[in-house]
Amino acid sequence: MDKFKPDTKNQLMLLPPSVEDFVPDSHLARLVNEIVDTFDTQCIEKQYSALGQKSYHPKMLLKLLIYGYSSGVVSGRKIATKCESDTAYMYLASMYQPDFRTINDFRKDNIDYFTDCFRNVVKICKQLEMVKMGVIAVDGTKIRANASVRRTKDKNGYQSWLENMEGQIQDIISHADRVNSEEDKEHGELRGDELPEQLRERQTLKAKIQQALTQIKGDEKRNLTDGDALLIKSHGEIKPNYNCQSGVTEDGIIVSAYVTNAASDKEQLLPLIKQAEQNTDEPTTNILADSGYSSYENYELLELQNKTAYIPDQEYALQSKRKQDPFDRSNFTYNAEEDKYICPQGKDLIFRGLWLHKKNKQKTKVYISKSCSDCPVKNQCTKGKSRQIYQELREHLRTQARHLLDSQEGKKLYKKRMHTIEPVWGNLKHNKKIKMFSLRGIKKVNGEFLIHCICHNISKIHKQRLQIRIPA
Repeated sequence: MDKFKPDTKNQLMLLPPSVEDFVPDSHLARLVNEIVDTFDTQCIEKQYSALGQKSYHPKMLLKLLIYGYSSGVVSGRKIATKCESDTAYMYLASMYQPDFRTINDFRKDNIDYFTDCFRNVVKICKQLEMVKMGVIAVDGTKIRANASVRRTKDKNGYQSWLENMEGQIQDIISHADRVNSEEDKEHGELRGDELPEQLRERQTLKAKIQQALTQIKGDEKRNLTDGDALLIKSHGEIKPNYNCQSGVTEDGIIVSAYVTNAASDKEQLLPLIKQAEQNTDEPTTNILADSGYSSYENYELLELQNKTAYIPDQEYALQSKRKQDPFDRSNFTYNAEEDKYICPQGKDLIFRGLWLHKKNKQKTKVYISKSCSDCPVKNQCTKGKSRQIYQELREHLRTQARHLLDSQEGKKLYKKRMHTIEPVWGNLKHNKKIKMFSLRGIKKVNGEFLIHCICHNISKIHKQRLQIRIPA
């Protein structure tokens, strides 16, 4: 008696199984199928013509892209290959096998539509009561652009490269002319329109360099491969990066997201909050962000909007260290009634006028002591003739933020930031292996980032469903 099960792969079936039989009810592909079916794709469908061969439905291609990104498969070629062998992809594709060009062209041509997809998924999360907008954590991370750092140059660098390129082109043309003359003698006349491959490549590159030179202003640098990708420092390295921004609720749902090529995060705080409130149709009251988002302008605007800012300034972490210096400004007492500072030696620093910062145009109050000349500790306190203190007119807003962060409730609330938004970046960059964008240009990169955010939110829905079905 044979103790092993027989090999039956060649056995015919009376009733062939459906592809659905190979996809479990709890599979992520079924959730992607269900969610995308709710999308309104009329704006895409009207672009197709009824003439000629029938096209793949936009929803089918959307399902493949979203499920592919959810599974860490972002290449159109790999998704097309999966449609031939992976039952989940076969299920979403209804057993069709779209060409990789069809998948890539659909993504490229409809990149703006992913903004609507992102909003739709956020609304679904809200309907499932997965979005609480009382607290929102804001953060950004740098992700590599699909471009080489060697192709980022300033005007002088490109001018030198262009001169070198012209010399190479002339050498190739001269070589081609000699070869053609020799072949003409041996084989007769050629058509005369043959162009060596090396020459085509260099002429294309030359055209790109000339275009870049016309776009560069002043001392700025521009990347030849992706003109929107700027050199941004990340983890100690300066490379062509994009600054990815997002706002996340306490439940870990991304409610606002976009990509910028600005290195600083300060200007991104208000747009992120505004987008989050538009996507959810609900206001938020408490804002959690790191010191990269702190500025007097942000503190002021958040207060005008009746929002509480739990945002440390750049010097907040140094408070305890600076207090150890007896002559640090933090050890000077401010008397609001008389509008003056009192130094550790009991001497007054009197208000002497306003000073306008040349760069940021901030108005600053200047306080100067008249009693420094006979002070026994003057040399420890200041190197100038007298000790001066500068107070920004909105400094009370920074002080208010510090008091909030130092309170018991503030410490408890700010800890949530670490457990709210950091796992999002961990999931995208570690679990999903997002090290570099596939597309180029800020518009396309923004669309691709939104696909990643859509997939993150769908995975949260999927996880909630599994928890409901499987009792703890």
